Amino acid sequence: MNILITAASTAQAYQLLGLLGLENNVTLADSFDLPAFMLKNKKFMKIPSGDSGTFAHELLTACLDLGIHRIFALRPAEVRALAEARTLFSEYEIDVMVPPLVLLAKLEMKSGPGTIVIKDPGTGHLSLPEGADYGVFLVNEEGTDSHVSIFTTS
Repeated sequence: MNILITAASTAQAYQLLGLLGLENNVTLADSFDLPAFMLKNKKFMKIPSGDSGTFAHELLTACLDLGIHRIFALRPAEVRALAEARTLFSEYEIDVMVPPLVLLAKLEMKSGPGTIVIKDPGTGHLSLPEGADYGVFLVNEEGTDSHVSIFTTS
């Protein structure tokens, strides 16, 4: 499966890359400037900022050109934009690994200590909230209560 991970300039992208274990099928992308030598490699690409009004459409075009079937967005603005565009991507059989909009309002977005859990329809985790059909979550089960957040760069 061809996968796209955003926020290529961050440690979180490489944490997720290591967890997926699919280096040969992964393209890393970022809206931040990447060194020129990275952009010459077909496994790295420049994308617009998640705040851009054209972000979802430009990313969809790139995914179709590269044969991407699954996107992991790691910057909060990208997560919000792709949550709004999940239906559009699903029409092209591209899984957007972000939770639905209703969960975005309930969960904070952050990185930090805890276990990274990738949720898709074929997997589950007892600590994840109801309605979490897709996404990358950070589960911290220290203490008496577990705390779940959306795994992002901040």
